[in-house]
Amino acid sequence: MTSDSRRKRTWLGRPPLTSRRRGFTLVEMMVGLVCVGIVLTAAFASATQTLRMQEVSRDYTRVAQILQSQLEDIRTWNWSDLETFQAETGGNMQVVTLDGEFMDAFGSRYTCERQVRDRKDENGLTVSGQKEIVVKVTWQSNDGKVNTKSAACWYTEGGLHDYYYRSF
Repeated sequence: MTSDSRRKRTWLGRPPLTSRRRGFTLVEMMVGLVCVGIVLTAAFASATQTLRMQEVSRDYTRVAQILQSQLEDIRTWNWSDLETFQAETGGNMQVVTLDGEFMDAFGSRYTCERQVRDRKDENGLTVSGQKEIVVKVTWQSNDGKVNTKSAACWYTEGGLHDYYYRSF
């Protein structure tokens, strides 16, 4: 027997590759591609969730600004303005038209309502000289869900803000 016949041959008749020159097998490549696919899918899902959370946060920030703006606007009214508003609306919610740059950019997404009513105590009795002001904002998020947030405050006749009048 010669030395060539003792040498191991592959099924193609070539000598086997040394371990340094060996490449990846098909199974190893498939496992690697599956791992990369799982990582990319998780990264995409995470990015999508982050964008959704960012939009929700943006909506809540805008709503908080609308609520605060409306309450601050009403705080500039005197007692007779409150009573007039309450009489005109019958103590029911009234839709408020948002204005300014905000309305131009986002106004179509948000509906604002406000209400002035007599304040009631825990027993349901009217508290003399106090009004409850409620402001409610409703909007539809990108996923189609209708959301509502509201804020309320009390206004006391002769209180601090009853003496603050609008100068413009």
